[in-house]
Amino acid sequence: MAEPSRTSPCHPTTTEAADPAALRLLLVEDNPADAELVAEYLDLAEALEVEIERAARLEAAIEATRHGLVDAVLLDLGLPDSTGLATVERFLAEVEEVPVIVLTGEEDVDTGVAAIQLGAQDYLLKNQLEPALLGRVVRYARERSRAQEEKRLLAAAFESAHAIIITDAEGLIQRVNPAFEAVTGYPAGEVIGCTPAVLQSGCHDTAFYAGMWSALHEQGWWSGEVWNRRRDGSLYPQWESITALHDRRGKVTHYVAVFHDISEQKRLEEALSEQATHDRLTGLFNRARLEELLEYEHERIRRSGGSCALVLLDIDHFKVVNDTHGHPAGDAVLRALAECLEQQLRRVDQAGRWGGEEFLLLLPDTDPAGAATLADRLRNAVRGLELPPVGQITISAGVAHLAPEESVAATLQRLDDALYAAKAAGRDRVSDTSPASEGSR
Repeated sequence: MAEPSRTSPCHPTTTEAADPAALRLLLVEDNPADAELVAEYLDLAEALEVEIERAARLEAAIEATRHGLVDAVLLDLGLPDSTGLATVERFLAEVEEVPVIVLTGEEDVDTGVAAIQLGAQDYLLKNQLEPALLGRVVRYARERSRAQEEKRLLAAAFESAHAIIITDAEGLIQRVNPAFEAVTGYPAGEVIGCTPAVLQSGCHDTAFYAGMWSALHEQGWWSGEVWNRRRDGSLYPQWESITALHDRRGKVTHYVAVFHDISEQKRLEEALSEQATHDRLTGLFNRARLEELLEYEHERIRRSGGSCALVLLDIDHFKVVNDTHGHPAGDAVLRALAECLEQQLRRVDQAGRWGGEEFLLLLPDTDPAGAATLADRLRNAVRGLELPPVGQITISAGVAHLAPEESVAATLQRLDDALYAAKAAGRDRVSDTSPASEGSR
């Protein structure tokens, strides 16, 4: 029995590891020229990554499909060991779960239509092949196959941990599983005969649901994130996949929705995002996030004009606080200063811990004079804090404007120089090295 061989201009070597995202296609074609042409067209098809296995005889194709991982089959009807529609019948009798696209050289479409009636997903006439059509048919066959596979799995997985809803063609719920009751809080008896709209949260507009139904009508399946409402009124996010089930005539008979609660996943994602962008001690932005915001503001000013002032704050004699009262007391001082900053800033302002006891403020649409006024107000507010056992603290601040004609690094150097000047002048003061400008915060 002939072994299947690999051919593909898309994948010129056979030793490379298979791309798990690529569509694994079995091309059953005994004519080398035709096989190369099909492979070339697949290579030209947009948004389609394909790994091609080739078999020149039907028996070899059956063996390859039984023992290999194949997503779709392109089946020629003129093989050395089988011709015509008998080829389709023999193949589908042996292999039931892989989508088959028939390649025929017949001038009329009767053979192709007959092949579909026998169970093939689609057909292509060799004399009408072109890359876009071939790619589209192959993609559709795989997508439809996935939907059919999900349909088969649902029958066995109805009692799974994932919630399942089965509706009729009009969308009326016919059956739900125990996991549905656990996730939503609705007993089956309360939702049978209703539509899934009973779960709608109001978080999605009509366009969202229109898009969902459009996908179901056009491709037979949809998947995505949905926010729904439990019986107790609480909202939760779920990941949902919906499949349209068809009868042999292609008419929709049911819809099957499988979903699971992703609240914990969302919580973890938010926690990870928080850790990546925020300082754990103070809850303010960390240095990495501040650097991103600086670049964003610099680009905004360079492109569109406007202004942005920067303030760099430093707690005076902070080392003495740590050495005298201990690091827990020092941490409490940092948190108190962070809270004070948040109370004094506008919603559009950004504050973060630049490092150690230094804090950086980004003040959009603020000139240096306005920033200096704010910094002085902050200085006075901090002096008024009572922080046992430390008592009172003071801060020094440097002010600079974010200039579009210089780099962010150069601006930060000016800002650091301004802070140093405030320290050198006796601390507990604000220093502004920027040119005086009109207007205020």
